[in-house]
Amino acid sequence: MLSILDSQKGIDIRKQNLFNLLYQTNGEQTVEYYSQQVLWSSRQINRYFNDRFGLPLKSYCKILKCFASYKHIKKGQLYPEHNYFDQSHFIKDLKKQTGSKPTELFENINARFLQLTTMS
Repeated sequence: MLSILDSQKGIDIRKQNLFNLLYQTNGEQTVEYYSQQVLWSSRQINRYFNDRFGLPLKSYCKILKCFASYKHIKKGQLYPEHNYFDQSHFIKDLKKQTGSKPTELFENINARFLQLTTMS
């Protein structure tokens, strides 16, 4: 995403700041937090995300949080680190995003999630 934004001339600096902030925090903050940080209303951000990606910012943040947890799952840490409130939310979000529980991802059943073995 960042490379696409960098390659375009005249891109809104708020968008660049938003994506930088999203990737730095792994989507762990609220939409309101991001809105305040980049000085862009949450409604405008959600309109932009729905228009460009077909999903709201909150859903995109959940995808980033899920992706960040892959590194922990690969190591066998099947409990949430710092980006989930508790284990039930962690399992629920992970299952919603991947269709599998953390234990299934760790065991790499049916080699469905090979990226876990290739991530460093």
